[in-house]
Amino acid sequence: MTETKRVSRKDLTAAEILDVIEDGGRVVIELSVLGRSTDVVIRERDGTYYCDTAMKLLVHESREELRECLERFQLARREPVDEIERGGIST
Repeated sequence: MTETKRVSRKDLTAAEILDVIEDGGRVVIELSVLGRSTDVVIRERDGTYYCDTAMKLLVHESREELRECLERFQLARREPVDEIERGGIST
């Protein structure tokens, strides 16, 4: 049986979402749009990544395309910045 993980917007990072769907599961992101509750279903099948909304099915050919989609629509929490990427500066 396919694992379905229900989360709110920004509960998981894009990497965490990708881990769940690449293990055969799906992620349902619950969000509110204009005061109405709606779900976005993220899944993968045969190397194709899907972001299924109430209005449109978005199809992505790669992991990176889906990551960009999750970040562009602010469905995923931002990835923590690695210290190396910050130039070794601690905050």
